[in-house]
Amino acid sequence: MYNTPIERKISMDIQILLFIQENIRNYILTPFFTLITNEYFLYAILVVVLIYMFKKNDQTRKLAKETIIAFIICTVLFIVLKLIFHRPRPFDAFNELIPLVDKPTDYSFPSGHTASAFICAFMVYDGLPKKYSILIIILAILVAFSRLYVGVHYPTDILAGIILAYIVYKFMKKTMSTK
Repeated sequence: MYNTPIERKISMDIQILLFIQENIRNYILTPFFTLITNEYFLYAILVVVLIYMFKKNDQTRKLAKETIIAFIICTVLFIVLKLIFHRPRPFDAFNELIPLVDKPTDYSFPSGHTASAFICAFMVYDGLPKKYSILIIILAILVAFSRLYVGVHYPTDILAGIILAYIVYKFMKKTMSTK
């Protein structure tokens, strides 16, 4: 049925999304994941974390500034990649997939929400107390999963967003004095 590796990957992407839609979505989880996936929720959390970091000490203030720079770099890169790859959203490519939020009008690959959540999580991880760092990583994972749950990204979009964030994080670690 699917002869090429690309066809098999696309098939796996769709199968995962259909599995989530048919087996995981429910009236209890839907309000939670629609909140988590809202970009303003992510920005609100980011602002709170950055304010905390700006107030804590000079080292975390510096890390907060570097996090903002990393966020901007990551945002520019995911926008450029979306324009290069032109991957349609899953609900545009497959009628069986029903999005739970307003349909985004930009391209799907990579996931900007996921890249944004993970670049922030990677950057602030070492600058926060361990219990908060773990919460930030969990939040990034929830944001990534929420994009699948609400039906607006393929799993490979999510993976690409995480990889992009990690590459930007490593770049920032090399070029900035963050340790």
